Amino acid sequence: MDVTHLDYILDQLSERHRNVYGHDASTTIMGNWIRAVEEVGIPHTIRHNKKGHPFVELHRQDGTRLAYIHTRLLPSCPKPSSAICNDKITTNEVLEAKGVRIPWSRTYTEDEAARAHKEAFAAHPEVVVKAHSLTLGVGVYLNVREASFEETFRECIELQKRRGHEAKVIVQEMVRGFEMRATVVEGRLDNVLVRIPAYVTGDGSSTIEGLIDAKNKVRGHCGFFNDKPIKRNRNMQSFLITQGITMESVPAAGEHVLLTNISNSTYGGETAVVTDLVSEEFKETALRAAAAIPGLMTAGLDIMVDRFDSTDPVVIEANAYPFAHLSIYPSFGEGTNPLVRYLQAFLARDAFQQDPEAERSAAETQHLATYMSYYALKDHLSTSQYG
Repeated sequence: MDVTHLDYILDQLSERHRNVYGHDASTTIMGNWIRAVEEVGIPHTIRHNKKGHPFVELHRQDGTRLAYIHTRLLPSCPKPSSAICNDKITTNEVLEAKGVRIPWSRTYTEDEAARAHKEAFAAHPEVVVKAHSLTLGVGVYLNVREASFEETFRECIELQKRRGHEAKVIVQEMVRGFEMRATVVEGRLDNVLVRIPAYVTGDGSSTIEGLIDAKNKVRGHCGFFNDKPIKRNRNMQSFLITQGITMESVPAAGEHVLLTNISNSTYGGETAVVTDLVSEEFKETALRAAAAIPGLMTAGLDIMVDRFDSTDPVVIEANAYPFAHLSIYPSFGEGTNPLVRYLQAFLARDAFQQDPEAERSAAETQHLATYMSYYALKDHLSTSQYG
């Protein structure tokens, strides 16, 4: 992502209000689940595991146990499906085999830095370096060029070793554009978010350093973003230097300055729900990517585009446990809660399995029809051949 993409995104969002959430906003994964369970009206018990972490036991109306909601595993997600998503290599292999467009990528062990360098820059001026086994943007290095490649490669290896993980490095084509998150809930596309890396907007007199301080002060008053300030670090300083600026530069009034390429909210990023702006091709790609992974019913797909209406999206990652807070608490515009839809769909499927002949509401019938359509898509992808 570069500043031209940032300008385009903010222009498209110019008529959407910026949100400030009260301090009752839930910033925990399980807190959002508990609220959704209460909203849907499902009988439940909040329990705690051996480490003291909460999880929810759901009950049917007759008192029998329906399912457990854990922090990192949905009751409708088989563990093998989650394992595929947790392994970026396997995910790419599965998606590519099913005709889903993904970036060029290769995986290397710690002693293959020289080979990785040669293969990566044979056709690409910049690449992404990713830790094989880490998530949430940790161990992801964007816009890596030849001069810094081997140093970045070693840093990525050491990071994984320090965290006790198998040290492998994924080197990936740097796809031009910006990142979107599509959330598929039990076979239906629920929402599409644009993920905006940390940035500031000039006032004609303040330095970038001062603009960051001012923006962090505003974020500090927001119940959701108050613990997610823009964080200054060496990578940010290096990123600014690539643009020919420093922390002491003074942007013109109205000038947007991109501070990083990492779009996670924990790094100061922002979001907006833009489902209404994306193309049908984008929506179809997201649904096909989720359906391509065996057993996967609910997913978060990270997808690169160069415009909201792009007809040629590129899937860069699949997640079996999408974090709903991104769409519950967007920075701009109206939010949406996919957890409520998940629970309603899950209940409808369970009710059908318990008694296929029972009378259904229109909403339950629609959920079941969505499941059937999604199963048909999965069957089609599993039997089709892609070159």
